[in-house]
Amino acid sequence: CKDEIETPTAPGNETAGIDLGISNFAAVAYSTEDADLYPGNRLKQDGYYFPKEIAKCDNSGGERATRLHHKWSERRTHFFHSLAKHIVQRCVEKSVGRINVGDLEGVRKDEDGDSKNWGRHGNLDLHGWAFDRFTSILTYKAKVEGIEVVEVSERDTSKTCCVCGREDDGQRVERGLYVCESCDAAFNADVNGAENIRLGINKESNSESAPGLGRDRSTGWLAQPGVYLYDLSCGFQPQREVVDCKP
Repeated sequence: CKDEIETPTAPGNETAGIDLGISNFAAVAYSTEDADLYPGNRLKQDGYYFPKEIAKCDNSGGERATRLHHKWSERRTHFFHSLAKHIVQRCVEKSVGRINVGDLEGVRKDEDGDSKNWGRHGNLDLHGWAFDRFTSILTYKAKVEGIEVVEVSERDTSKTCCVCGREDDGQRVERGLYVCESCDAAFNADVNGAENIRLGINKESNSESAPGLGRDRSTGWLAQPGVYLYDLSCGFQPQREVVDCKP
């Protein structure tokens, strides 16, 4: 169902950056020196549970298998809509007028064009994650609020320090930890990627309001972002408040 609307005024001129991934489905960095993490645990759980249940069906095209596929798809769609809605709401609060999303074209291929091997579980996650579908949902929800969504290159964003600009494959020492040997900064690796994505378009457009690389700024928010967990009954809630939405 499509409905033409008048383009609303953007909430502000700030820019947010989103790094999409598997462990954390989305990491969002804001120009207000704030960041949020959205773990993909619920998608992972469904991605392991439903294929196993479908495999137990005597007929892969039968009624039970079809019902399981449908339920799995609905749960994933609800996750995407809830996540996009929450991010857009946060962007409105922070006067964001543009969202930079990492362009994941080629994420399933290596430099030689061959399929990447992320391990048995990693391959299930990677090939089951509908990143482009989420970006599409985010785009139209943001448009309703007057926010533009732009896909920008993710090239080198995961291995470049967003504080000093040093580029080194070895600086991402763990899945969730990034340590820069040049400026001694240590912060969440996904948030570092999101901040680099946010800065990318600002550097191209020479925005004076954007903090550039090398600026003396605290890395506390980069190391300790807010974490929002997904609950089927109440959507995304701060990690400390999820237990409160249980009946």
